[in-house]
Amino acid sequence: MSLGAWIDHRTDPRSWAADLAVEERACEIVLESHLIDLHLDTEVPVRLLGYDPGLRHESWRNGTPFFGQTDYPRLLEGGVTGVVYDIATNPLRCRASRTAQTVKNIRAAVERIERNPELRVVRTLADYQAALRDGKLAFWLAVQGGNAFSRIEDLDQIPGDVVCRVTLVHLTSSELGTTSSPLRVRTRGLTDYGRRYLEALQERRILVDLAHIHPTGFWDAVDCADKEQPLIASHTGVCGVYRHWRNLDDRQLRAIAERNGVVGIIFHSGFLQRGEFRTDARTLVRHIRHVMDVAGEETPALGSDYDGLIIPPRDLPDPTCLPRLVQEMLNAGLDKGQIRKVLGENWLRVLGAVRPG
Repeated sequence: MSLGAWIDHRTDPRSWAADLAVEERACEIVLESHLIDLHLDTEVPVRLLGYDPGLRHESWRNGTPFFGQTDYPRLLEGGVTGVVYDIATNPLRCRASRTAQTVKNIRAAVERIERNPELRVVRTLADYQAALRDGKLAFWLAVQGGNAFSRIEDLDQIPGDVVCRVTLVHLTSSELGTTSSPLRVRTRGLTDYGRRYLEALQERRILVDLAHIHPTGFWDAVDCADKEQPLIASHTGVCGVYRHWRNLDDRQLRAIAERNGVVGIIFHSGFLQRGEFRTDARTLVRHIRHVMDVAGEETPALGSDYDGLIIPPRDLPDPTCLPRLVQEMLNAGLDKGQIRKVLGENWLRVLGAVRPG
């Protein structure tokens, strides 16, 4: 099966730059870098709305709210080389049936991706490097909400060991622990079961994602995790720029950096500043710079959460506009090496520490 039509900007980066009103070097940096999104939620509209990610859809001028921000052609057109593709958990599903449904959803996503010769599902750093050599867009799979699996042992049912990352909790609390969301019904850290679950993830070389978790649970996870394995937050803002229940504070940023992890900056305007309809790429760069200042340049990454019920920055409606983010990083004084780290190299370092090949 072939994808919908898309423009390969490698043939004419100058025209791409003109269309986006950026310098040509911003497009060149995108095209010569590892460009990886740590959190893509396109499976949500696929499962809920029957959205076809193989077709090229059009974004509204200032960003399509909630869904419809990505598809496979626009990822390729934007120069993206890899995505971490999330399978979200339905918290209302009966616990006894969660594993079976999660496995079904994972299999469906893998089959949908691999029907397209331009795409490839990968598990490891070596798999990604091979996909890149072959000119393929790489997809790692992830699960958002550890309660997607009914029992710890059910982690062994993951098809082909394709899940590289699990977010311990999502927008609701579970038997694992408490969410940072105002929807929580209690305030406590990881449960004993949550601690055992975390240890089981690390035994299986699955990255532990601390996005969405209540601060008490965050610190419980830091305390009980294997100190030799990285911890990450795949999609978040930072309180040092905009204080919000969804964002990480400076102490949390430093803790992830001390574990050689990464912090993916989310694209949801409401988590980046007050007055979300004014948010633009410069706002994102303020969050990236703050992570660098507090936790070092090896820590920030990109975790857009496109298609995850977000309102993206008005000048970043979809991945084809990512050179605008690079332009703002250049304007803020970041050099090419620092930008390449943010775009993908930091994530690849983390992946290589856990799943080299």
